[in-house]
Amino acid sequence: MRTLASLSLLAALVGAAPALADGFVSATPAVHVSLPATASQAQLASQLAAQGYSNVQLTAYVPSLANPHPELTTPDASPATTPVQNGWNGTATKDGETVNVYAGE
Repeated sequence: MRTLASLSLLAALVGAAPALADGFVSATPAVHVSLPATASQAQLASQLAAQGYSNVQLTAYVPSLANPHPELTTPDASPATTPVQNGWNGTATKDGETVNVYAGE
C-alpha cells in the first residue's frame, strides 16, 4: 500500500513537471559521456573539452545532502589517476550554461 501511495505521488509530480518548469523550478541540464569503466577523469575532461565544454569540475565524491556540490569543495589532485564514476562526476560549462556531467558505458 505504501508503494502504491509513493507511485501515485510520483505520477502526480511528473504530471505537474511542465507547470513547475514554467515557474521557478527547472531541471539542470546534463551531458552524458560514454566511456569505459577504466577511464580516468583526465580522459573525461579531454572528451568534454573536445565537445566544446569548459570549466570542467570533476570529483570522485558522490553528492549528498551535506555536500550537494562536491566538485566545488573537494577537487581531486590527480585527475589522470582518478577513475570516472558510473553516473554523476561533476559539472561543466558550454555556451554560458552549466551542466551536470554523467559518464558510463
